[in-house]
Amino acid sequence: MQRGRISGLDQARSIAIIAVVAVHLSFQFPHLPQWATVLARMGQYGVQLFFVISAVTIFMTLDADRERYRAASHVTARFYIKRFFRIAPLYYVAIVAYGAMSWYTYNFDADHASILGPHDISDVVLNLLFVHAVSASAINNVVPGGWSIGVEMLFYSIAPVIFFFATSRARLVVLTIVLLLACAAFLATGACGGAALECNVRNNSFFYFWPPVQVPCFLVGIWCWALFRPYLTGQARLGRAGIGITLGTIALCGVATAVFGVWMGRANEYAPLVAACGSAALVLVCCSEANQRLMGRIAVAIGRESYAIYLWHFIFAFEALYLFKHSHMLATHGPLLSLAVFVVVLAVTLAASYMLSRLTDILIQRFASRFARGLLERVDTTFAFRQTASARVE
Repeated sequence: MQRGRISGLDQARSIAIIAVVAVHLSFQFPHLPQWATVLARMGQYGVQLFFVISAVTIFMTLDADRERYRAASHVTARFYIKRFFRIAPLYYVAIVAYGAMSWYTYNFDADHASILGPHDISDVVLNLLFVHAVSASAINNVVPGGWSIGVEMLFYSIAPVIFFFATSRARLVVLTIVLLLACAAFLATGACGGAALECNVRNNSFFYFWPPVQVPCFLVGIWCWALFRPYLTGQARLGRAGIGITLGTIALCGVATAVFGVWMGRANEYAPLVAACGSAALVLVCCSEANQRLMGRIAVAIGRESYAIYLWHFIFAFEALYLFKHSHMLATHGPLLSLAVFVVVLAVTLAASYMLSRLTDILIQRFASRFARGLLERVDTTFAFRQTASARVE
């Protein structure tokens, strides 16, 4: 752990963002070898890895704040301030940036289709309020990939309630059962026409993106924190047997996810939960085996910028689409050359997205963080004054 961060979690984030960028670029490379296509398309489940890491990080932060502050309302207020100013400023800029790109391509570049799906001002408002995960037109059409941010923010809204309720393993079991039953009920009635066992959710459709399918992934992250906290924080390390079990779990869940999802499409609605289970095992391995060698430091740097990279990499993915569409440079190339170009474009996209993320960190995120720290100081002062006044009365 360094400067309040767990390097293993940042390394896991780097895997997640590389996987997500890979899947979004893979559609520009139709001549990849079959195995490479399947592997790249599996990258979409990097989002579920993000969800698991998010749940772990949130509960770690809430645990730390609960040790420092007495009132649950104080801890909750701090949580919402930190989460909002971590997510909202860059997302609002992304709404403007992608809206401008879409408007330009739609109006002035007749040979280049609009980069976003149909939406109107009400969809933009839903994104500004972070409730777009419940709207089919708003969930992924205002900011590309914005569906995952909507799902995350929905989870953030209930995370403190979950945290303060699940004060024991027994309570966490009850909460898990209740949430899973609720998600199953929504899935059955909303996406499956009342017959969950006969459900056939299409991959990357609204019913794949929507919260009842994705929220169970956060439960996996919560259980990961509850069961394996010493391993996640570096207080303990997995032995050989533990490493073997976790690697086996990753492989088994990976195959099952591919069968349910992008490879065979047997049950896309269950693929995210299975992917989350494999993601939890991957997080354990990363935290147990985190290193500070060159590749480890690079992975940590990428992981720290993963949110901004996620938002901005679509710009370069769209540029790659435009380039390859007009140059026809991959039309006659064989699988191996196509794979080589794909790897180069992936590296360039990651590098460009990282540099843009650093720039937006300087121009936007640092000011947002400074403002958030000021609000947190005011909140801390207010609650300290209340506690002092209460003590005097007593």
